[in-house]
Amino acid sequence: MSRRARTPAFSSIARARYATGRVLGRVVILVLAMAVGLLLTDRLLLRGPPDRENGAAQSQTQGPSYRSEPAPARSGRQSVAVLPFPAMSNGPDDDYFADGLTEEIIDALARLPQLLVTARTSAFHFKNHNLPVDDIARRLGVDHVVEGSVSRAGSQLRIAVRLSRASDGFLLWSHSYDRRTEDTLAVRDDIARRVAEALDVVLDDGSRARMAGAGVGNPEALIEFQKGRELFERAHGSDMLISLLRQANRHFANAVAIAPDFPDAYLAMTDLHRHVLVRRGNGVLDGDISGADIERAPVELERNFSLAIRHARTEGQRLAAAFDRALALGRWAGLSTLADRLLAERECETALSIQLAAAPFGKGGALHRTLSRISACDPLQRRVRAHMMRTRLWQGDFAGALADGERMRDTVATDSAGGMRSLAMTLALNHRSGEARQLSRARQQPENVRLISRFSIAALEGDAEAAASMQQDYLHAFGPDDGWSLVMEAQRGNRNEADRLARIMDARPFGYVSLLQAVFRCYCGAPFDLDATPDFAARLAGSGLPWPPASPINFPLKHW
Repeated sequence: MSRRARTPAFSSIARARYATGRVLGRVVILVLAMAVGLLLTDRLLLRGPPDRENGAAQSQTQGPSYRSEPAPARSGRQSVAVLPFPAMSNGPDDDYFADGLTEEIIDALARLPQLLVTARTSAFHFKNHNLPVDDIARRLGVDHVVEGSVSRAGSQLRIAVRLSRASDGFLLWSHSYDRRTEDTLAVRDDIARRVAEALDVVLDDGSRARMAGAGVGNPEALIEFQKGRELFERAHGSDMLISLLRQANRHFANAVAIAPDFPDAYLAMTDLHRHVLVRRGNGVLDGDISGADIERAPVELERNFSLAIRHARTEGQRLAAAFDRALALGRWAGLSTLADRLLAERECETALSIQLAAAPFGKGGALHRTLSRISACDPLQRRVRAHMMRTRLWQGDFAGALADGERMRDTVATDSAGGMRSLAMTLALNHRSGEARQLSRARQQPENVRLISRFSIAALEGDAEAAASMQQDYLHAFGPDDGWSLVMEAQRGNRNEADRLARIMDARPFGYVSLLQAVFRCYCGAPFDLDATPDFAARLAGSGLPWPPASPINFPLKHW
C-alpha cells in the first residue's frame, strides 16, 4: 500500500513566522506602546506557531503556554474543529497513527455537550489541502481550530499542538509533548482537557470520565482501524465494493483483536455483511459474493452488532447499533418505538438505516431534525445532506428538499445513485426540468446514476415510452437488480409486475430489507401490495409502522 502524502503541520504563513517569532516577542511591548502598524503586528504576533520545548525532561516539567486573552464568551456552544495532525516522521504507519490520534481527540471533545465539534469526515476533508486556516474554519462554520503535528522515532513520540481563534488567529493555547508511544492515551486526554479548559468549559468528574471513555488509546489498534477505514472509504462508490470491504474487515478484525472494547470497529465490520445480504435480496449478480458469504453474513451481523452494543460508549451509540441490528436481522417487533427513542437522542450520530423506518412512516420531522443536528457537526458529509433532501421529499416539501439538495452539491463524501437521482427529481418537482435533465446527463456522474435519473424524470412527467426505454437501458448495462426494477415498475404503474418482483424478493433470505429499501426509494407510497409479500407483512405487523405509507409525489402513471 502506497503511503499517503503528508501535509505541513501548519500554514505557510505560520511556518514563515516561526523563525521570527522570538524576535517579534522582544519588540511587542514597544510596538504596542507606539501603536504603529497595529493591524499588521496583530496578525504576525498572534498567529505564531506552537511554543517548542527542549528535550523530554523539560516538556514534562514545564507547563503549557497560554496567551493571556481568554476565548470570547458566547451564548450557546463553542465550536471547534480538530484538523488532521500530519506525520512529520517517515515510519510506514506514522500517517495512520497521526490520523488515529486526531480522531481520538475529536471523539474526546465531542463528549462535552458544551462544545460543537466538527466530525471526522468534514475535518479530514482538508487533509493534504494547504489552505489558510481561516478559510477552512469558514467552510466548517467553526470559531476555533486545533492544529498539530506528530513525529515518532521508535518508542519516542513528539506531538506539537495549538488552539487558535479562527477569526483573527489569536493563539489560545499551545504545547509540545515528548513522551513514549505507550503514553498515547494520556497525551490524548491531556490535549482534550487543555483545549476544553482554554475554551472556558468547566470540567467536572463526569465530564472527565466521558472524555476518557472516548476511543481506545491503543496505538496499534488505532493504526489498524485507520488502515481499515481507508479501504472502507475507497469501497463506497467503487465497482469493487465487496472486495474492498473484505480487505477493510481484515484490518478492523486486527483492531478488535488488539483492543476488544472497540465499538467503532465492530460497527464498521457489519457493513460488508449488510451489503452482501441486501444484494442477495435484490437479486444482484456479484461475482465477489459467494454462497459462504451469504451463509456467514447473518452470523457475523449478530456477533458484531452485539459486541458494538456491549462496548458502546454512549446511550446513543447503543441505541443506534440496536436499531440497525433489529432492522437487518428482521427483528421488527417494536421497531417504530425503537426508532422514536433513537430520534430523541441528541448526539451527532445515528443508525445507518434509520431513514428506512422513519421517512416513509410519518417520522419525517423528527428525522430531519436529527439529520440537521448531525449536519451541523459534519457539514461536508454528503450522505447526511442527501438523506435530508430525501426526507423533505417524503414530507412533500419540495422547496425544502431543493435547499438541502443544493447544499448537498457542495459536500465531499461519495454517495450512491440515490442521492443524485433524488436531486434530479427535486429539480423537476420545483419546475426546473431543464436543470434536472442536464444533471441526468452530466458526464461526471456514473452511468447508473444518469440512467436512473433520466428514468425518474420520465416517470414524473408521465412519459411511459421514455421511462420504459430508460429501464431497459439500465438493465442492459448493469444486469438484474430487482430492487431498482421494483421501483421502476411501480412508478410506471405496472402493478402486476411490481407485485411479481416483490413476491420474488420476499421469498429470499433477508429480502425484507430490500423491500423496505424499495419503499424508501420509490416516494410513491406502497410500491407493492402487502399480500404479495407474506414474510415482509408478518414482520411489519409487529413493528408499529403504518401501512401503506402516504404517497408524497404524484406519479401520473401509477394509479394505486
